[in-house]
Amino acid sequence: MPLKRAFKVWCGLLAATVLGCAISIRWLDIRIALFFIKNVNRFALLGMGLGSGILVSGEIILIIGLAITHMVRGSLPNFAKALFVSCCASLSAFVANDHVLKVVFGRLPPAVLLHRIPTHVFHFFRGGQFSSFPSGHMVMASAFALAMIRLQSRTLPILTVLLCIGASLLIVGDWHFLGDVIAGAFIGGTAGFVAGELWLEHEKGRGGAI
Repeated sequence: MPLKRAFKVWCGLLAATVLGCAISIRWLDIRIALFFIKNVNRFALLGMGLGSGILVSGEIILIIGLAITHMVRGSLPNFAKALFVSCCASLSAFVANDHVLKVVFGRLPPAVLLHRIPTHVFHFFRGGQFSSFPSGHMVMASAFALAMIRLQSRTLPILTVLLCIGASLLIVGDWHFLGDVIAGAFIGGTAGFVAGELWLEHEKGRGGAI
């Protein structure tokens, strides 16, 4: 995709994301979270099984495995290369989100509604890794998915379905507000698309293809 066109599309998506987050924060987030508040305990085991630590560990193991395979064989199939790039994009976006964006916005998670409804949406520069906005899980999943889709377009249907399921679970399980998921999808998607574009340019410069 030409850079100018890609930038226009990105700006449009940014505007849609800001609008979507604003609408969610103003009218939807608290109502949806209160509706699903009983699911906090029902989905506790699922939350433990799909915790960020487990997902990060899985991606690191996959990266190491692919790197060792490349050193042993001297090359990787195109699909394996796409997996490697996607995992790297996912981890990078997750770390940036957890250690920068969550700290900046400092939004309390939906679980706080068990005690009280927060008086402020954001506590700027007072957040941490357990803050809610943007959703780290959504950032990680979207970055991986968009990089894979950009490099292996045949994965579009299955990854789109999985992303929708994952986003729904984050809201139904009351781990995140709707606005958190919307923001996470945009940030992760941006990171994944950029990673895919950079890899394609790299391969083009080498005269290869993926």
